[in-house]
Amino acid sequence: MQSRHKANYLQTTRSKVFFFTGLVVFFLGAGVLIFIPNKPKVVAVQKSQTQTVIAPAVQQKITSSMLFVGEVFWGRGIEYFANRSPLKYAFPFSGLTTDVRNKYDNWIGDLECPVTTTDIPYQTQVDHLKFNCRPEYLSEAKKWFNAFTLANNHSFDNRGTAGEAETRLNLENAGIQYFGTYDITDTPNSCEVIAMNAKLTGAVTKNIQIPIAMCGYMLVVDTVPTDAELSAIKKFSEVMPVIVMPHMGVEYRPIAEDVKVETYHRMIDAGADVVLATHPHVIQNSENYKGRLIQYSAGNFMFDQQSIGHNTTLSLGVALSVEINDQAAIKSYEEIGPTCAVFKDSCLTQIQAKIATRPKISVSYGHECFYEPNYFPKPADTATCNEILQQSTWQSATSNLSNSW
Repeated sequence: MQSRHKANYLQTTRSKVFFFTGLVVFFLGAGVLIFIPNKPKVVAVQKSQTQTVIAPAVQQKITSSMLFVGEVFWGRGIEYFANRSPLKYAFPFSGLTTDVRNKYDNWIGDLECPVTTTDIPYQTQVDHLKFNCRPEYLSEAKKWFNAFTLANNHSFDNRGTAGEAETRLNLENAGIQYFGTYDITDTPNSCEVIAMNAKLTGAVTKNIQIPIAMCGYMLVVDTVPTDAELSAIKKFSEVMPVIVMPHMGVEYRPIAEDVKVETYHRMIDAGADVVLATHPHVIQNSENYKGRLIQYSAGNFMFDQQSIGHNTTLSLGVALSVEINDQAAIKSYEEIGPTCAVFKDSCLTQIQAKIATRPKISVSYGHECFYEPNYFPKPADTATCNEILQQSTWQSATSNLSNSW
């Protein structure tokens, strides 16, 4: 009995030992598992790829500034004083300053005389109002002007079409462009594409030439053009800016007459972006018509009418600044522009082939004032300029003009 009790006791003791030993082993194993750090994950390393960064295209823009003045004439009395001056051919331009010239890429005026070597005696010019301007003055004129309108009542004064042809040739030889003609029915020659000086800015800045249509209409005294005669304006206006310089009205009146107002309105309606007129020899009023500027008469820029009175010595210069940002149009205008300096060129056809719709053109307006008491124009003083601006109703006409064409 004692030996069996002893055996049970030993068996129970062993079981307890095994049980506690198992527990110890279990907990030790669990602890080891708890404190063993996790195996790091293997991450595949990808090779970096080189990416090409394309810089955005540089946006370009075209800007061009133009100054338009009224009647230009260096015959008769101006030639008389020039011949007696040591300045000779430079005399008519001697009052102008280079700072005013350099403000604008282009100067355009109304050349109111044939430019030929066939002289008309001084007294004949006085008595019969038949004018001539000697071509020797053109080298001086070129320093200021790069285009003239020939659409006026004096362009046929010296031998008619022969004198006009010689005038064109002399202007070409001097490097001065021209547009318009005496004959209103000569519709093909009413408008001409002029290569206007401009600046192209972008990655670099450079001087270029761009196409701008100039139309001249000789309508003295108050000839009313037909719709067909004005139709040339529309076809040019579809692909480029159009500036019209008509010659019309009654002389020495300070206010435009109704028939002229109606005619110039029709020019805007036909597609003109601006109308800048001449003939009355004095400054007339200006108008905002449908957001477009009409200046009815800029007055005498260079003329020998000092004896008539103060008003015939005053002149308004109308300044236009245009900007083009359409990239496709910029490319076409830059490419075609230089070819437009030749009379009767193919610029309109070239542009029509490249541009379906005319680009938006930003525009701003300004002015210059000139005074000519001594047979040569010069910049006007402040008081005289205020008088000029008042006569031209400049402030009211320009205050609400559209800033785009």
